[in-house]
Amino acid sequence: MAVRGISLDFRHPAGRGARFSPLLLALGAAAAFAVLFYQREIGREVALREARLTELRAMASRSMPSFAEKESDTPEMRNEVQKANSVLQQLNVPWGDLFAAVESAEGKDVALLAVQPDARSHNVLIGGVARSLPAVFAYMDRLEHTQHLRDVVLSSHEVKIRQPGQPVAFALNATWREASKR
Repeated sequence: MAVRGISLDFRHPAGRGARFSPLLLALGAAAAFAVLFYQREIGREVALREARLTELRAMASRSMPSFAEKESDTPEMRNEVQKANSVLQQLNVPWGDLFAAVESAEGKDVALLAVQPDARSHNVLIGGVARSLPAVFAYMDRLEHTQHLRDVVLSSHEVKIRQPGQPVAFALNATWREASKR
């Protein structure tokens, strides 16, 4: 069996499709420029909307005149306004930052059961179960070193003697800092 040689000719076009290569290259380049332009426009739109969102959050956090101080309001109306203001404060809690800080400190020896922020005092109550008391202390140290939590204090703990492994149920109090107060 004889091996046939390969003949390569780089001087002549490879066929009918070779005539359209420059056109396809130009169309591809135009499409790439269009995508880059569109991406830049989307980036500007996102920046504008983020600025507007920041502006709206600032407006919402400013103290508004209290409607409960009017003499013509009934006690029921004042109570409803206070409840609405409380809900507004809860909505303005920086949930993303708070949960990111709590999640970033998680470890394999600690399981969280509750995270209860208080919008007025900027305190958060964290409840959970750990394998041991040193694991609780290590978790507290990790929380203290996050950007958004400080003053982490163990408010209560209980060793579950009758359960396998004797886990520790705990409750922590911490103060959170908002992103603008860093």
